[in-house]
Amino acid sequence: MPTTTLTPTIYRSPLPAPPLEPSVVVAGLRRAAERPSAIAVVDGATGEMLTRGDLAARSAALAAGLRAHGVGRGDLVAIAMPNLGWWPVVAMGVWRAGAAIEPLSPLWTAEESARVLAGAAPRVAIALAPLAARVVDALQEAGIEADVFAIGDPVEGTKPIEALLAPTSRAEAFAEPDLAPDDLAALPFSSGTSGLPKGVRLTHGNLTAAGAHGAETLSTGGALDESAVLLAGAAFFHSMGIGLHLCPALLTGARLVTVPMPQLELTLRLAAAHRATHMAVAPPIFDALAVDPLVDEYDLSNLLVAVTGGAHVDGEVEERVAERLGCLARQGYGATEATCTIAAPLIRVSTPGTVGWLVPGTEARLVDPQTGADSSPGAEGELWIRGPQVMAGYHDRPETTAEVLTPDGWLRTGDLVAIRDDGQLEIRDRLKELIKVKGASVAPAEVELVLRKHPAVRDACVVGVPDAERGEAPIAFVIADGPVEPAELLAFVGERLAGYKRPREAIVVDELPRLPTGKMRRQVMRERARATARV
Repeated sequence: MPTTTLTPTIYRSPLPAPPLEPSVVVAGLRRAAERPSAIAVVDGATGEMLTRGDLAARSAALAAGLRAHGVGRGDLVAIAMPNLGWWPVVAMGVWRAGAAIEPLSPLWTAEESARVLAGAAPRVAIALAPLAARVVDALQEAGIEADVFAIGDPVEGTKPIEALLAPTSRAEAFAEPDLAPDDLAALPFSSGTSGLPKGVRLTHGNLTAAGAHGAETLSTGGALDESAVLLAGAAFFHSMGIGLHLCPALLTGARLVTVPMPQLELTLRLAAAHRATHMAVAPPIFDALAVDPLVDEYDLSNLLVAVTGGAHVDGEVEERVAERLGCLARQGYGATEATCTIAAPLIRVSTPGTVGWLVPGTEARLVDPQTGADSSPGAEGELWIRGPQVMAGYHDRPETTAEVLTPDGWLRTGDLVAIRDDGQLEIRDRLKELIKVKGASVAPAEVELVLRKHPAVRDACVVGVPDAERGEAPIAFVIADGPVEPAELLAFVGERLAGYKRPREAIVVDELPRLPTGKMRRQVMRERARATARV
């Protein structure tokens, strides 16, 4: 499938770029106007069902309230909540006000949220009541003045979400906003190829492309259309939840069922109760679908497609899930910097162990990371991609953006990839330093930053090692200025970072290898960790 050119060698998707709607917002509103009584969203936590008309009316009320609160084009609205029926309402309301969503993980501590908010200050924050106090603390720690509106009983320092809902007419409920493809739509956070989390600027054009890619991917095993029921098993605060759930549902009219917690039993119960036809889940849930006896207790006979992404899944696991569920069950591949999806099963069921083909309208190059030259056909190289889903850049970080985005639009993924003769991608290794814990990305630099705040730690290095339960686990090496117990260091990190970022072990060493430039030689420590740490 490579194009016959001297340089570069360009690989292309087997499918052309999809025709793009004006925006997923406008597409969703037009479907709502056509069939306002059709069910759009089912809240998996409460059972509440929102019709398309409800979604249009509530998001219009929120948009009007935000505008009255001074929120407009180019502003950010922070969102802190798990997958609930409120999520699509809030996202649509923010977009209709001309602003962009800034998703915060419900797992983050106030300190973690403060770090990201400090570089991207929101005008307003909307949070589920149990998370609202944490958001208030994060804003204060970041030195940001912004009202926090709570869904549920408001806590001290917050206002009820009802105070942000302004009365609107029926005509206003279905009014289409004037949104340009280059307007900022979302600012999720990614650690990129390394380092601390950075805001990824995703435009409405990016989201529309991602929605089309998600719909194409999910339709491989059965059409994602108005008759489909899409189980939202990936978090909305992550690009996978936005690109594989929210945007495809708005584009196609599929019914969206939210899964508030990534738990196997809850996922199975909701899939069976609502007769889900399509679902995307995190790798740990996908792995459990292959072996857990609990699966046999639920009727999943309506399921046509089950996909996952975010971490490598063994080909045998894909085959076992497909056999147990009697549906297409495969992994895809993507990145926040590519909105969601880069490759997926498309023209037919992909080969187990691969991540399928480049999604429609996407080009790729494989570049030798040592020489910078394009790899020979059949050889592996760092994957560079170009397409309508590639981000506009990192928020307020032009130098960092230039490190991963070339002037002609190529995104350096930091992943070592081979492309087979039939066009399918095989992920060989990660050149980037991120540690994948149950599919979630852990940036070593962030954990090291926290460790260095401990009064007894002079320096730290965090690397990933294979872990039978989690896929990978962080291991911390520290240079101590005085006596300190490893358990104390682990507890110190655990109080300041989400649980999945906590190192499995902390090892005190006399020195850490660095290059003359000061850069840590992580590969040396990674080899040491894998030689000594338990798997």
